[in-house]
Amino acid sequence: MILLSLIIIISYSSGMYLGGEKIGYTIIDIKPEADGYTLEEEMFMRIDMLEQERSMEVKSVYKVDNEYRLKNFSFQLETYSQTIASYGEVKDNYLIYNVKTGGREMSKSTKLDGDLYISQVIPYIVSTNRSNCTLSIFDPTILAVNKAEVTILEDKGDSIKYQTKILGARSVTWVGRNGEVLRSEEPMDVTVKREVIEKAREFGEKPPEILSMFAIPAGMELIFPRNLTYLKAIVRGRFKITDRQRLLGDTLIVEKIVPDKGIKTTPRPLFGCSCSKLRKVPQELEKYLESTPLIQVNDRKIRNMSAQIVRGVRDDWDKVVKITNWVSQNVEDYPSATIPSALDVMESLKGDCNEHATLFVALSRAAGIPTDISVGLVYMNGYFYYHAWNKVWVGKWIEVDPTFNQPIADATHITLEEGGLQDWAKIMDLVGNIEIEVIGYR
Repeated sequence: MILLSLIIIISYSSGMYLGGEKIGYTIIDIKPEADGYTLEEEMFMRIDMLEQERSMEVKSVYKVDNEYRLKNFSFQLETYSQTIASYGEVKDNYLIYNVKTGGREMSKSTKLDGDLYISQVIPYIVSTNRSNCTLSIFDPTILAVNKAEVTILEDKGDSIKYQTKILGARSVTWVGRNGEVLRSEEPMDVTVKREVIEKAREFGEKPPEILSMFAIPAGMELIFPRNLTYLKAIVRGRFKITDRQRLLGDTLIVEKIVPDKGIKTTPRPLFGCSCSKLRKVPQELEKYLESTPLIQVNDRKIRNMSAQIVRGVRDDWDKVVKITNWVSQNVEDYPSATIPSALDVMESLKGDCNEHATLFVALSRAAGIPTDISVGLVYMNGYFYYHAWNKVWVGKWIEVDPTFNQPIADATHITLEEGGLQDWAKIMDLVGNIEIEVIGYR
C-alpha cells in the first residue's frame, strides 16, 4: 500500500535542456480530489532542424486514484502541421482509448496485466513509498504500455535520488519531499531542471540544431553512397540482426538484397465495387498488413490513393516501385518534429524521413503487401544520421527508402530497430552510445 502525503495543491515548472541549450519547459499541477488526484501537464519544445525552427506543444490531463493508478486521461499534441488528440479510461483490466488525427478517429483497447500508471506520477510514488518497484506505464505519445523499473539510489529524507529504466533507456531523477522534480538527467543528453515559471518559459535567440548534434562520424568518406551494395564497419553499440545485416564480434556487415521477380496477385472483383481481392499472406505476416491509430490502412482515403497508384499492376514488386516513386515525388522533403500519422502526411504532403516511411507503410499495406518501418542510421556527407525507411515482403524481405526514392535501399542503411512508434523508442538508449568506423565498401 502506498502511503499518502499529498494534501495540498502542488504546482511546479521545469526547464528542458539538450547539451546545455534550452529546448523546452514543462509545467505540472497536481490537485487532490475526493477519490484521488487530477494531474495536469503542459509541455512545450522548440528545436532547430536544418535551419528550420520547429515547435511542439502538449497538454494532458490525467485522473488517478489515491494510489496513483490511472483512471482516465486526455492528451493533445500540436505542431506546425498537425493535431493529435487521444482520450481513454481503464476499465475491467483494459485500457480503452480513442485517437483523433487527420480528421479521423480510431478506437483501440489494450489488455493489462495489472495496475496502470503514467510516468508523471513516478516521482510522487517514489516520494511516498520510498522503495524499489516495477510499474506498467502508459505513454500517450507513442500509444504504448511499457514496464518501468524504478530503483532508489539515495534517500536523504527531504529528497530522493532514483533511476528509472524503460525500454533499456535510463534516467536519473532527484525529487523533493512532496514529489516535485528537482532535476532529471534523461536519455539523449536531455536535462530537466526545476525553475520558476518565468525562467522556465525563457528561450535563447535560437534553439539548438539537433540533427548534426547526434550525427556519428563514419571514419572515412564514401563515394556514391546511394549506389553501395556492401558495407563493412567496426562498431560499438546494439544493432539489429536482419536478413541483410549481420554482426561478427565488433564487425558489422550490411549487404543489399534484391527481390525475386514474378510475385503476383490474382485480382478478383468484389461485389458492388471495382476493387480487387488481395492475395492471402502467411499468418505470421498478417500483422504487417494491420491498421493502427497512426497507420490508417483501412481509411478510405488511404485505400483509394493506394489503389490509384498501383492500378493495373499485378506484380507485387512493381507495386512497391510505384508506391516508392509516388511517395518520393509527392511528399516534399521538409524537416519536421511531429508524431507521424499517415493521414496527416496525406493532407500536408510534407515531412522528413519519418513522414515518408509512415505514409509508405500505410499505402503499401493497403495494396496487400506486408510492410514495416525500419529505424536506424544512414550515411550522408561523412556522417551517419538517424533515419527511418521501410521493408516489404515480396517472397523475402527487401528494404526500401521512399525518402531517397530507392526501391532497394543502399547498404549504408544500418538498422537499429523495426516496427511502430513504441519500437522506435527503444533506440533512445543508443543515442550517444554508438560508434561506427567504416573499413570497407563497394
